[in-house]
Amino acid sequence: MAVLTLPLRPAPSNMAIALISAKNVLEPAFGDGEQELVRKGSRYALTFQMPPMSYLTSMEWDDLMAEGDTVVMKVHQPGFSTGTPGNPLVKGAGQSGMALNLKGLTPSYVIRKGQFLSVIISGRRFLYRAKASVTASAAGEAAVRLRTMLRFPPPDNAVVEIAQPMIEGWVRDLGEWSVGVDRLVGLQFTVRER
Repeated sequence: MAVLTLPLRPAPSNMAIALISAKNVLEPAFGDGEQELVRKGSRYALTFQMPPMSYLTSMEWDDLMAEGDTVVMKVHQPGFSTGTPGNPLVKGAGQSGMALNLKGLTPSYVIRKGQFLSVIISGRRFLYRAKASVTASAAGEAAVRLRTMLRFPPPDNAVVEIAQPMIEGWVRDLGEWSVGVDRLVGLQFTVRER
């Protein structure tokens, strides 16, 4: 199984964000309220609508049809500039739960609520979103609260992609590779984290 990197251009004209939750909802048989048990394993699926492109340009996207391989796609955050986050790394091995300690950030860099970040663990990317805004200390450190639980404990010094977060997963819902009378190709697909 290979990991195939999709082109950075053209950028998608639309991106839909879906959370695939691993939570367990307990519904009591005899009244009372429901309970939600948060469990690790929640992940993201991003659906990309690409702008019309020439057939020649669309050939660069042929990796979408690869079977058995995963793809890596840039997470687009339109209208939001990630700025200069520095060289963020995981600070401390064995972290779990819904927070991630980072180091190597630009001092006073702000990670905003809802901002995406990806963590590389053993060559595989895991996508997360910040649950709340946090400002890096003068030493370039921050404890980032996450929307979902960490799926695997990252090692110390694992690379964290903030300037250009990426999603890694399987291609799903790839529609037809349609070429219109205008000779332009329209593509829509979902990348679902494995």
